[in-house]
Amino acid sequence: MKKNPVIVFNCSYNGLSIIQELGSRGIYCIALDSFFSVGTFSKYAKFKRCPNPLKDELGFVEFLYKLCASLPLKPVLFPTNDEWALVTAKYKKSLLNVSYPCVSDYETMSAILSKDQFYKIGQARNYMTPYTFDNKDILSIKENAFPIVAKAKYKSLPIGHCNSHINHALKANRLIVLKNRKQLAEYVMRNAYILSHLVFQEYIAGNSSAMFTVGIYADEKSDIKALFTGRKIRGYPPDIGDNILGESHVLPEFVITNTVRIVREMSFTGIAEFEYKKDQNTGKYRLIEINPRPWSWIGITPECGVNIPYIAYKSLLGYELTFQNSNAAAGSVKYVKIYQDFFNCLIRHRFIYKPWHLSFGEWKNSLASSNLVIAEYNKGDWPILFASIPYLLGKLITQRWHKEQ
Repeated sequence: MKKNPVIVFNCSYNGLSIIQELGSRGIYCIALDSFFSVGTFSKYAKFKRCPNPLKDELGFVEFLYKLCASLPLKPVLFPTNDEWALVTAKYKKSLLNVSYPCVSDYETMSAILSKDQFYKIGQARNYMTPYTFDNKDILSIKENAFPIVAKAKYKSLPIGHCNSHINHALKANRLIVLKNRKQLAEYVMRNAYILSHLVFQEYIAGNSSAMFTVGIYADEKSDIKALFTGRKIRGYPPDIGDNILGESHVLPEFVITNTVRIVREMSFTGIAEFEYKKDQNTGKYRLIEINPRPWSWIGITPECGVNIPYIAYKSLLGYELTFQNSNAAAGSVKYVKIYQDFFNCLIRHRFIYKPWHLSFGEWKNSLASSNLVIAEYNKGDWPILFASIPYLLGKLITQRWHKEQ
């Protein structure tokens, strides 16, 4: 088997997991980012600084193209966040001359990443998405429809439309629960300047521990070749946050069937995370969003019998693969960002979410499993233990700064 190089960008913990998995197999990895992130310190990768595509799209693409062309074998590309994946998709046809991009086409990526467009498709095709209201009619929503939620269409504005002021407002409006028509009217008046960037939909009750993941890799024919299922145990922030502690989990077959149908009907290719939420009032599963790239805790998959990064790598190089499914029993494998979880449970949640404020013993017991994957620890990649500390401090300072703005 030829060992084509790999370029991973940008390099938070999802990128780090891919670097460690492929780099430990002797595959040459390049960690591409516009700043020093945790994955850039991995001993399994060579760090190269690149232009930020949100600020210099053409500069980034030119840099990436030249880098790919300079390598002896065409590299496999793994973009790991929405904005960078979207740029890669936009220039995929050109990049295919010098690389194997692990990303879907631009039309599919745009439809998935624009929440209003995706929810419209989901509603029409019965993809188990929450009911979404037309923005023109929001002030006439009936009282019995409440509570509802307002959420940003994008995590940040699409490429070419960047506006730091609006992007900050979108982050602050990631999910806002509105309990009645009065709250809705006040909210609309207060946020009139970003209303065109918001969607309003039914509220699915529960915090981040009600979130479930279906992680997949689909080949160029949109056939799923790898599938993982899991659930969040603790996210941060507690209501809507990214996964801090998660575990393997078995999901109902109709959830898997829904995922397979979406992949085929939307002609999706590459790695993706489908995030479902189980309504705490009704027990129904709803598809909240799709992350069309490697997700934050993809590092759990090799320990669950479905090594999604390596499967994707081989598939993109043209190897014929049979379908692989996660074989881990529910709760047998856990994944944790241990520094952040420790800090959250012993300190932060005392003020933010008391049910998750734990003593040291309680916290330690909550990590019990047959196999614990620690984001900051890899026995062959010890520098990450130390690099993760300033990375965490930087995130804490950034989150604090955003709250104060």
